[in-house]
Amino acid sequence: MKKIILLFLLTSFCVNAQESKPIEKKNEFRVDVLSAIAFGKIGLSYERFLAHDFSVGVNANFSNSSKIQDEFNDGFRNNLPKYEINPFVRYALSKSKSRYYFAEIFASANGGDFKEIIRTNDSNGNGYYTIENSKYSDIGLGGSLGYKMYFQKSWALEFIVGFGSNMTNRAKSPDVISRVGVNLGYRF
Repeated sequence: MKKIILLFLLTSFCVNAQESKPIEKKNEFRVDVLSAIAFGKIGLSYERFLAHDFSVGVNANFSNSSKIQDEFNDGFRNNLPKYEINPFVRYALSKSKSRYYFAEIFASANGGDFKEIIRTNDSNGNGYYTIENSKYSDIGLGGSLGYKMYFQKSWALEFIVGFGSNMTNRAKSPDVISRVGVNLGYRF
């Protein structure tokens, strides 16, 4: 049902699309609809437009997905991402202000839970295995490409795909970090 409602909203936005330029406002707030429906993540973004071609912002994701938690508990994955904060810099690749492609460079501060199986010995020298849970945190860098379009001058629909790599705690954190989303936003 949620997917049908999302499809209806996206279709109605596309049908009501206008070619007028967005209001000359410098701030934008967005919600990641794809992550909320598909992964149970809350994704929020804020973007500040500095010039026609450049903008900066921050994206925050918080995960509370029961599916991913079950995969972690059942042993199908050894890390469970809980949060991710991504400051970014964007450059518009198109000249239009109402519809354009963009390239982005982002940093990522992320963390969550980590689980590993450890072999230990008892006092008699007998070995046995235990599961040890711990926390991880890491910092990564990456890049993204995306497309943004405005409707009714202030409403935005954004598609973004990007990948990066964690750098400091690779033994516990995921090797690859992703930035994939369909965002609905409002420019003010």
